[in-house]
Amino acid sequence: MKKVKRKRCVECNKLFTPFKTTQKVCGYECSLTYLETAKKEKEKRIKEVDRWIQEKVTIDWSKKLQVKINLIIRLIDKGLPCLARGTYAKQIHAGHVYARGGNQTIRYNLHNIHRQSAQSNHYQNDDGLLREGIIKEYGQEYMDFISELRQCKALNFSNEEYKELTKKASKIASKLKKANNIYTLNDRLELRNQINSELGIYDDIFCFFDIKH
Repeated sequence: MKKVKRKRCVECNKLFTPFKTTQKVCGYECSLTYLETAKKEKEKRIKEVDRWIQEKVTIDWSKKLQVKINLIIRLIDKGLPCLARGTYAKQIHAGHVYARGGNQTIRYNLHNIHRQSAQSNHYQNDDGLLREGIIKEYGQEYMDFISELRQCKALNFSNEEYKELTKKASKIASKLKKANNIYTLNDRLELRNQINSELGIYDDIFCFFDIKH
């Protein structure tokens, strides 16, 4: 009869004589601990797989990018009244001068997005007021520039590319938040120029407005 070789328990590290070659633990208590550890490891692997699936399949990074761009706008226009109604509000949104619905190509262009109260942003009728506010604050030439942005070509980024753009936008937002500045009119325009360029979503012609000092 072949002698069974002793081995060390994977839980308590004590030597024991196994009943069969595949046995890894010495007894009942260590068996319970081993099964519990195996269960936790399995749950951990399942969570990791779920997280991977969520990142690769579920997350729409184009929407995540919009959230970060909107945050950037609120930080650039911080401390100022609603551009459409001229009133200060507790909740300020990033309002699109030309709504995203019919103008997807310029949804991320910072020149097309400006401060707007939550109430005003919920009413499509205020789109005209927002454009009037743009002209009043920045001038007709700037409004004409924004109108011409609609000529830019359709965006053609993959979900993974949108993810990388979201990371860029997140870093920019963090810097602006840390600076915690109230910006002048020219500063707000210049920041829009710079950040458009840094993100690299649009060709230069659609990134820069020529600021007249």
